[in-house]
Amino acid sequence: DGIAFDTEIASYLVEGGEGDHDLTSLALAMLETALSEADDRPLQEIDAIRGCEAALKDSLETQGLGPVFRDIEMPLIPILAAMEDAGILIDRTRLSKLSKEFRKEKTRLEQEMEVLAGEPFNAGSPQQLAHILFDVLKIPAKGIKRGKTGISTAASELEKLEGSHPIIAKISEYREVAKLLSTYVDALPALADTESRIHTTYNQTVTATGRLSSSSPNLQNIPIRTGLGRSIRQAFVAQKGYVLLSCDYSQIELRIVAALAKDERMTEAFLAKQDIHTATAAAIWGVPLENVTSDQRRAAKAVNFGVIYGQGPMGLSRSAGIPFEEAKRFIDEYFLVYSGIRRYLDATKQTARERGYVETLFGRRRTLADIVSPLPQIRAAAERMAINMPVQGTAADIMKMAMIRVADSLPTISESSCMLLQVHDELVFEVPRGDVDRVASSVMDIMEHVASIGVPLAVDAKVGSDWGEMTLPLSPTRR
Repeated sequence: DGIAFDTEIASYLVEGGEGDHDLTSLALAMLETALSEADDRPLQEIDAIRGCEAALKDSLETQGLGPVFRDIEMPLIPILAAMEDAGILIDRTRLSKLSKEFRKEKTRLEQEMEVLAGEPFNAGSPQQLAHILFDVLKIPAKGIKRGKTGISTAASELEKLEGSHPIIAKISEYREVAKLLSTYVDALPALADTESRIHTTYNQTVTATGRLSSSSPNLQNIPIRTGLGRSIRQAFVAQKGYVLLSCDYSQIELRIVAALAKDERMTEAFLAKQDIHTATAAAIWGVPLENVTSDQRRAAKAVNFGVIYGQGPMGLSRSAGIPFEEAKRFIDEYFLVYSGIRRYLDATKQTARERGYVETLFGRRRTLADIVSPLPQIRAAAERMAINMPVQGTAADIMKMAMIRVADSLPTISESSCMLLQVHDELVFEVPRGDVDRVASSVMDIMEHVASIGVPLAVDAKVGSDWGEMTLPLSPTRR
């Protein structure tokens, strides 16, 4: 009757996302037994599983993690296996064309950077890049981290140099092209099977928040907001007679923030089906919803999402492109509007200090030993994790619950439809063209009602022959 127990998943939950959970590590840590590579290795593993199982079961129940283990993680295993087995079709011709386009773009950027630098250099070499930026072009390196090999040219450091010289923007463009070319455009055809389908691997025990991760290849990391990223998504296609259906939770993390904080004003905005960023801007600037400008909405969006990640004035200043003092005032105004969120953030950090962990609405935990570190920088990082994990982890729990419910119902809705991908807040299906309205309606209904958190969940559905060009369903039967 399926998988009875999984030591790796049990350990992952018990340890709050920390440490190693493979059987070799567990046997050594829990049983003080080193598994050898002898011929009887399978028997050693059976003994190790039995030896670890009882203690892990006790820990799951003691920590209140039994429901997460039994009702979320374990039922998800065969669903992920089926998704991995199904795979998703790629268009090899499209990728071949993209490869030529990306190489041409890469060469163009290399030439433009050489003109700006005044000499040829390898943009892929951190040492050569640092030499060009700080020795040749004399860009001030104040505030830039230094490593063993010299001044850092990591993306996070180059962000600090934006606007200081035209070459900085070119470097960022070049890096995106080079990374997407090597990671996806050139790699995908070699990874596909004989039927041109890509079979990613989903990992349940990697992230500290409960999110799934994807590898070989990572299909959760293809940019969606850049033209280059969208062009790669266009190479993921539906088989003949089918379409791809994307069902995506709308602003789920902000809805969870409102629920966790029990903030009346934000909850009311979601209940009224208002755009939360417009509603936030209207409240902070004291203007009617219809008078909110695009700049005001953009700043409100930056602070809405910044709060989830524990962002302060400096971070908001950088992400929203506004002066530090304006960012500070904006955050102060934000917490006056959403006073429940300020109380929740303070209470969450205090609870984390007292317990040494935080948890999701469904009881999943993340251990935070550094929350009491004497080092301010380490402690501040742990506080940001304490704020983010209950939000991101609750979203992950809800998505996993939805996947279980959808997988159970899909065969009766459309026998030939298949769930292919999970990209955090999004599920992607391959659906017979004639079934798409029925499947979209049913999946959206399941996703929106799989959990009751006090704030309505909303799902957007889009359809297309490929993953990059998707539109709203042609005749949505429920909206």
